[in-house]
Amino acid sequence: MGMESAVETLCGQAYGAQKYEMLGIYFQRSTIILSITGIFITLISIFTKPILKLLGQSNEIASAAALFVHGLIPQIYAFAINFPIQKFLQAQSIVLPSALISGATFVVHLVLTWVFLYKVGLGLLGAGLVLSLSWWIIVVGQFIYIVRSPRCKHTWSGFSFQAFSGLMEFFKLSAASAVMICLESWYYQIILLVAGLLHDPKLALDSLSICLLIAGSVMVIPTGFNAAASDPVETAASAFVAGLFDAVCWSC
Repeated sequence: MGMESAVETLCGQAYGAQKYEMLGIYFQRSTIILSITGIFITLISIFTKPILKLLGQSNEIASAAALFVHGLIPQIYAFAINFPIQKFLQAQSIVLPSALISGATFVVHLVLTWVFLYKVGLGLLGAGLVLSLSWWIIVVGQFIYIVRSPRCKHTWSGFSFQAFSGLMEFFKLSAASAVMICLESWYYQIILLVAGLLHDPKLALDSLSICLLIAGSVMVIPTGFNAAASDPVETAASAFVAGLFDAVCWSC
């Protein structure tokens, strides 16, 4: 989430300077950088269990976490596309389509979660896979909108090899943003890791996860309003739906 902040800044500047074709280039460039970064995150995800055990977590907790994280691996690459898409659209004050797509996916997500968890019986792995699928639905829906909408005809002219130029400079800007965001959010994960070292780690993690989920769900909604504030007409409804989808997906 942190590394997409660079494309937010650059797309806003390009749109303000009326260099509309650069929005599509920045969108593609950010997607490339995030996808490459996603490969390293995937490697960490694959070895979740031994990493958690090395950090002192019990075998039961490490095994359960690994199942869920393995299901989330496809989501890594959905995020690599979704966040640049959102910034690409927000720079043009296009927010409502993303909210409508998220709202429709929200309904699909609830149904699929129930099927995979309770009917198919995939448990935590199923929860992770459904979450990944839901985000890919959002990505595909938003990209179809970009390609077909007349509102993006000046900012999206198709794929370009120009997106592969200046990747190192773009990475440096993205990495700086990522460090800032990580320092702000990692304390939640650190608290969870510490809770797993307590006397009754299962109970501690269950209780703390519920508390953090509630806190995170509440914070997602004002964060959505803040991100969508560039368009006063579409902001309220769209930000609320997008934030609600994010919160409920994680709670499921």
